[in-house]
Amino acid sequence: MTNSIRKMLESKEAKRADAVQVRYESIHIEPGFNLRQSGEELDESIEALTQHIVGGGKFPPLEVRIRAEGGVWVVDGHRRHAAIGRALERGAPLRNPKDQQVWIHVVYFEGNDADRTARIITSAANKPLTQIEVAEGYKRLRGFGWSAADIAAKVSKTAEHVQQLLALGNANSDVRSLVVAGKVSASHAAKTARKHGEQAGAVLQEELQAANARGKSRITASTAAPKVSDSTRLDYLISAAAVVHQGSKPDATGTTANGYWLEWPATGAQQPELHSTSRAAIDAAMQANAQPAV
Repeated sequence: MTNSIRKMLESKEAKRADAVQVRYESIHIEPGFNLRQSGEELDESIEALTQHIVGGGKFPPLEVRIRAEGGVWVVDGHRRHAAIGRALERGAPLRNPKDQQVWIHVVYFEGNDADRTARIITSAANKPLTQIEVAEGYKRLRGFGWSAADIAAKVSKTAEHVQQLLALGNANSDVRSLVVAGKVSASHAAKTARKHGEQAGAVLQEELQAANARGKSRITASTAAPKVSDSTRLDYLISAAAVVHQGSKPDATGTTANGYWLEWPATGAQQPELHSTSRAAIDAAMQANAQPAV
């Protein structure tokens, strides 16, 4: 049987006060719909909101749509829904003294799957979505047949911004993992993914190693290692009387691993760290601007 607001009011799943209210138990989370990715940061934000609710703080209505099987699906307000649940577990006085029900103010959303996805992207004002989460949202909209221009108009961004994040959303997991770990900025990862495709992860790893050699722990467009030509690298090897080795040896932590490193035969000095490519090894040495100790 098709569900509707009228049927929910008749069955007392919902009621009207100054706005529509729905029983908390009738509010459901649709699997795979929310763009937010679980993690410590998200959990901390839910916990803060939980404490706000336990302390008597107010919160905006949840945006919902009708669920055919009964009740409603959350469209916007997943963090609020989770925080309400935690607050109830801690004994927060949210139950109506007349009927002992927990009534939640809701606003009904009308629109299709694409409209609901766009709503998630544009509504997260209190805790903005991460760039990875936004990229996943753009991918979902692209799957609904929206062009980059359509998406840009809907979210009030430029088409270039949308194209960049679509590239990030379609990038391999190694690229996205670097962004999630905070080692590479989303914008730089997106540009690298657009330019290098399947090789983007390896390129970013080389840049990160070079950045680490300069004392940098994160890559952004402004801190990424400058492009170096192979002729410049060769000139460096000649002038520094250095040679590149590839094989297995203990790295800077003492762990034996495979990789590339430089050696200066005249002194016997070697790079203590290993690199994924010969170029990365040379670039790190050039950035360090000194021979490592034996």
